[in-house]
Amino acid sequence: MIKALIVIIFNITIVLSQDNLLTLLDEKDLDESYPVQGTFKATRIVNAQSIELPRKGTLEFIMFHRFGSMANGFYDLYGLDNAAIRFDLNLGLNNYFSFGFGRSSLKKTYDVYTKIKFLSQRTGSPTPPFSSAFFFKTEIMTSDKNEVFSNRLIYDLQLLIARKINSKLSLQLIPTIIHKNLIQKDETSNTLYSMGVGGRIKITNRFSINGDTFFPLGKRNKENFRQSWGVGCDIETGGHVFQLLLTNVQGSNESAYIEDANGTLKNMNIYFGFNITRSFTL
Repeated sequence: MIKALIVIIFNITIVLSQDNLLTLLDEKDLDESYPVQGTFKATRIVNAQSIELPRKGTLEFIMFHRFGSMANGFYDLYGLDNAAIRFDLNLGLNNYFSFGFGRSSLKKTYDVYTKIKFLSQRTGSPTPPFSSAFFFKTEIMTSDKNEVFSNRLIYDLQLLIARKINSKLSLQLIPTIIHKNLIQKDETSNTLYSMGVGGRIKITNRFSINGDTFFPLGKRNKENFRQSWGVGCDIETGGHVFQLLLTNVQGSNESAYIEDANGTLKNMNIYFGFNITRSFTL
C-alpha cells in the first residue's frame, strides 16, 4: 500500500513538473518578439516603393515594362506598339540598407537610389506597431543634350510607413517630396509634395492583389495633370515575382508616376504593364 502511494505521488510530481515546464516555455515564447516578415511580396507595391528591401547579399534585377495607352484600341494593339522600359539593379548590403541604380527609356533617365530601414514591426510586441524606411533617389535626364547638367537633375525623398495588419492585409503611407531643378512653363514650383497610400490583400501564399495612389498636396497647374493610381497582382514563382498591373501613367520613376500621370478610364486612356523581379544570392 505504501509503495503504491509512493508511486502515485512520484507520478503526480512528474506530471506537475512537466506542466510547469511547458508553462514556462509558453511564457518565454510570448515574451519573445521577431521582426514581421512579408509585409509586401516585392520592393514595389504597384508603381510605388514598398517597405521591403532585398535580403543581405541578394541582388535583385527588376524589369519594368509599360505598354502605351490603350485609347487607340486595335490600331496600336492596345498599347503594345509603344512600350516604355526600365531596368533596375538593387543590392541588399544588409537587412536594413540597400543601394541600386536603373535606367528608363522615357526621357532616357538614369538614376541612383538608396533605401534605409530604421524601424521594424515586431510580433508579440506592442511597439513598434509599424515598419519605416527612408527612400532617396537622384534622377538624371539625358534626352536633352543641350541642357546643362544641373538642370537635368531631379531629387525624390520618401518616408515609407507600413503595417502588416494581419496575415492577409498590409497597408502603407508614403509622404513624398520631389524637387526638380528645372520646371516647365506650366509648372509653378520646383518642389512638389504628395501623400501616397498603398495596400496588399493576400489571396494565397503565392498570389495577392495590390494597389497604390498618390494625392497631390498643393495646387498643380500642369496641363492634363491627374492623380496617379495603379492596381495589380503579385504572382510568385520560385525566385521570380511577376506583377501584372493597370495604371494611368507610363513612367516608372517617382517623378514620372507621381507627377506625370495623365491617363483616365474614359476612352481607355490607361496603361497595361508588368514588373518582373529576379533575385540572385551573391
